[in-house]
Amino acid sequence: MTSTATHRTSLAAAAFLVVLQPILGQDASPPDPLPEAAKTEATSTAEALTKLQERHESGDGPFVEMDELNFLIRPGGGGSCASAAGLIVLQAGRALLGRDAYERPHMGVLGAFQDQPTLLNGRVTNNEFVDLLEFYERHLGGGGFSTETLSAPNSPHAQDGNVWTAGQPPPIAVREGQLQVLSYTVTTAEGDVLGRHFVILKAVDGNRLDVLDPAHPKRKTVFVLEDGDNGCGRMYLRLPPEVLAKDSVSAYLKGLVNELNTVFTITVEDAAPPRAPELGDLKRRIDETAEELRAEGKLTDPRAWRKAGAAYGLPGLDLPGELGGSGWSASEVLPVFRHAGRHNLNLRDVVGGAHARALLNSDEKVAQEVVRETACGEAYVAITITEEGFGTDYTSMTTKSKKVDGGYVLSGEKRWNARLREATDVVGITKASSGEVGKLSVFLLERETPGLTVKDFAAHGLTGNSYGGLVLDDVFVPSDRLLGVDGEGKDVFTKHFLYWRLMQVAAAIGCGDRALEQMAERMKERKYRGAPLARMTHLQQQLAQSTTELAMAYSLAKDAAELLDEGKYDEAAPLINGLKAEGVEAALRAADFAMRAHGALGYSTEVDLGDRVRDLMGLRIADGTTDAMRSAVVADVYGSEFWWAAFPRNPQEITD
Repeated sequence: MTSTATHRTSLAAAAFLVVLQPILGQDASPPDPLPEAAKTEATSTAEALTKLQERHESGDGPFVEMDELNFLIRPGGGGSCASAAGLIVLQAGRALLGRDAYERPHMGVLGAFQDQPTLLNGRVTNNEFVDLLEFYERHLGGGGFSTETLSAPNSPHAQDGNVWTAGQPPPIAVREGQLQVLSYTVTTAEGDVLGRHFVILKAVDGNRLDVLDPAHPKRKTVFVLEDGDNGCGRMYLRLPPEVLAKDSVSAYLKGLVNELNTVFTITVEDAAPPRAPELGDLKRRIDETAEELRAEGKLTDPRAWRKAGAAYGLPGLDLPGELGGSGWSASEVLPVFRHAGRHNLNLRDVVGGAHARALLNSDEKVAQEVVRETACGEAYVAITITEEGFGTDYTSMTTKSKKVDGGYVLSGEKRWNARLREATDVVGITKASSGEVGKLSVFLLERETPGLTVKDFAAHGLTGNSYGGLVLDDVFVPSDRLLGVDGEGKDVFTKHFLYWRLMQVAAAIGCGDRALEQMAERMKERKYRGAPLARMTHLQQQLAQSTTELAMAYSLAKDAAELLDEGKYDEAAPLINGLKAEGVEAALRAADFAMRAHGALGYSTEVDLGDRVRDLMGLRIADGTTDAMRSAVVADVYGSEFWWAAFPRNPQEITD
């Protein structure tokens, strides 16, 4: 069982260390958790940095200190100051844009190391630092960094030719909407070069520079800028006289020579995430992306789609505008799912926020941050409900949640879940902490949370995502990751899946539509005994029947979408559950008919009809099987006694 001390551990920090400890072979204790971030209403760079520094000093921890990272740097690489400084720039940039601090700083640094493994070598170059800032742009929540570098004439880092003029000091200043990072070379009194260090400029008073040092972000640090008096443009950052006069400062530190080598001027640019274009243009962009990713062999890769689609707002299509989305209604987004399904049914996962929409049941900043990252194409959320012993019957769920100090501990095993390998975050549904049968709770989990283990299984269809299960071994989840109210997760589950099932039906209809179009083309082109297949009326009959079935299903889907937009979930339920059954079955019949009518060609990989049949067979099971959905329709329309007639007892009568 996890200890109480571990319960209070920052989830991001713990994940950061658990991932890296096997590589490093070190036993390190993660830092304290990050409490809820206060809204930063900074009006200046100095104010933004001061408020962040005060928060860090009080234990709120928006930064990752160098001491937490230095042990990751390979021998001979110096320290991790560039990586720690880059994170400070990110947090200050968010503050200047009026946004809360990034809630997952440790995971942010880990992501940077994964994106730029060379950072672990230390000795970061100017270009590598600029690349690091470009990586952190994705966590700004909209907007970006524009970085200019200016180096000393004698600096080995001035590879781009941007140097300041000898005899003229570099333009060091704190300006509105800008941040400056100063990099300086550290040399001992004996002439040994230790490396370069990075600090963030807070304020300028004459030649006195107030900076934020990533090595000691809780400490006030001041340098005096001095000219080298040699006419070569060399500038030094000296310790101020009051520091040199202190006996507590060692002779070694007093003897260090800090020579300024580069000034990074970073302009923080605000920009709303791309909003989706009009429907016609959006379909065109989807078609273009499909062709590009097909050529790269990534047509069914959901992460590749989300990254590419972010340029025109696709992953944020149905997410709220205040969280970076476009705020499209169910009625507006329905035809987009249908169009995506025409290319491939796996594209059911690339339109809108998908399972990140479940996070809209939380007002907590950590959930909102994941929604923002989803809208930007960075985050991807999986969901786990089913277990080996149950599917639709959630009253048989065995995965448990236990209330503890500061959060919950989850234990159990989920199975038959998609997206777990690709996901950055997971929505996990468990029994409520009360243990009552039929009472559920819903949690947001980071995929790399300690205690989570992903299992892999093979699936016949819908292979764009992984397929497997999730083991929860006493997983601690902070209270702010509870979605909704403990014990009231059924409402979260029901409303989320009514929306999700409807959109899956739309994608299935699109998949069937395109299969019928291929069939019609084949009937006109393929000759049999000297005449086209189109002359065979039995094929025409089936083509007409499937075309009509899909058109009727889509008409009903539009009615259901309107009910969801009006908040009439109870009225929408029998319609959506019925569509999940009959709409998917109609699409499957259409694709199967098209494949069979193509003969041997239809069974080959020369056409995609076999894939469509296989994927639709998967969807008739996923997210509510056809049989279960039909039973749900009967219960919704004619009364729950029809449902419970199939069971020995009402769930309210069942006890543990």
